[in-house]
Amino acid sequence: MKKLTMIALALLAGCGPMGLYYKPGISLAGIERDEIACTLKAEREVPVRNVSRVIPGQWIPGHKVCPKKGQCHVTPGYMTPSRVVTEDANLGLRNRVAALCMQDRGYSRISLPPCPREVAQSVPPAITTVMPKRLSPSACVIRHGRGAFQVVNRD
Repeated sequence: MKKLTMIALALLAGCGPMGLYYKPGISLAGIERDEIACTLKAEREVPVRNVSRVIPGQWIPGHKVCPKKGQCHVTPGYMTPSRVVTEDANLGLRNRVAALCMQDRGYSRISLPPCPREVAQSVPPAITTVMPKRLSPSACVIRHGRGAFQVVNRD
């Protein structure tokens, strides 16, 4: 069942809007280079700070079970085990520092909707390697798999 859920989520991920950094006319390789540089800068400025906390166990009360008339028995209550959860307390701040670094380099974080089927079928297939010089308000994206995509300006 878990496998089916994961497959369904993976398929749905391709159906929603695509978030990406945009800067007119820059190559995707340039964007990746800047993202790596900003991620490294953020990791230097805001290091990992793991914090552990204990989530206490839960008391599950016993209950009476009567499968046949007159043959009842009581199942005893029990305590579930506690769990220790470790989280990086600086993750949110580190992500914000990286995003500000990208903003300082002239990038905007955008979200492009998937192109409607009729648009996807009417444009010649291509893979975007350089961001368009401008984006129309109705721009959309066609995903080709394995991270490849095509930005379509619909005017």
